[in-house]
Formats: sequence, structure tokens, C-alpha cells
Amino acid sequence: METQKKKKYAFWLNQDTKSMVEDSFQKDNCQSQSEFVENAIRFYTGYLSAKDATEYLAPVLAQVLRGTLDVFSAHVNRNLFRLAVEEAKTWNIIAGLIHVAPDQLKHIHNKAIGEVKRLKGTLTYEQLYKDPVPLEYDLDTDALGDDMDVDE
Repeated sequence: METQKKKKYAFWLNQDTKSMVEDSFQKDNCQSQSEFVENAIRFYTGYLSAKDATEYLAPVLAQVLRGTLDVFSAHVNRNLFRLAVEEAKTWNIIAGLIHVAPDQLKHIHNKAIGEVKRLKGTLTYEQLYKDPVPLEYDLDTDALGDDMDVDE
């Protein structure tokens, strides 16, 4: 855009409109409220003068959606990370209590893949409780030690 000398103009604004400008100009990375008002005028006049409003609004809507999805994605990623940490802690505790041989672990892994595929990713504890997958081997429970008494 060509740099032009700016000139001061007087406009009447409602106080709530002025507050919107004051609250929003920095969110739009504007250096001043005047820059924000100029951008708003250009946006609105572009909208009014567009032969087909969808040609003008499509990129704007795409940009807004992209920003919204980026925020949502960051939120989901943070929560997935937190859940993964909690799950890792749980599995580390279980692994410390029950030692599973590598061949047993591979068998359990393959059975789990089969179950998830069979249930199309909707595996729940309740489904496994109603229709358990029987283990075809004994887990090494000697690792539980004598200090763990189930009657306590």
C-alpha cells in the first residue's frame, strides 16, 4: 500500500463503539486505534463493494477458522500430553508390580490390536468386563513379592 500523508478528521462515535476500538486494536496487531479504524473501514467497504461477497469473505472466514482451529488444536494437544503422562505413570507402576516376559507382552499387544480393530476403536472397560478376552498364559506374578498381602 502506498504511504500517504495522514490527515485528522473528526467523527462522532458512541462510547461503546469507542470502547470496542480500545479493546480490540491490539488484538489485530495494530499500532494505534487509528490504524484499527482504517482497517475496519477498508474491510467493510471491501465487503460492500464486492460483486460476490463470498469471493471476499471466503479467505477471511478461512483465516478466522484457521486461527480458531489452531487454538483448539493447541488445547487438545496439551490435554493429550497430560493424559499421556498420566497413562505413562500408571503403566510404569503396573510394570513395576507385574513383570511380563517379552513374548507375553508381544502376545498381549497383538490381542489388543485385534480387539481395537474388531470394535472399530470403541474398546471400553465395560465391554471387556462383559466379554473378557481370556489370557492363554499366566503372568509372572512372583514379582508382587511377599510384602503385598491381598487380605490387608
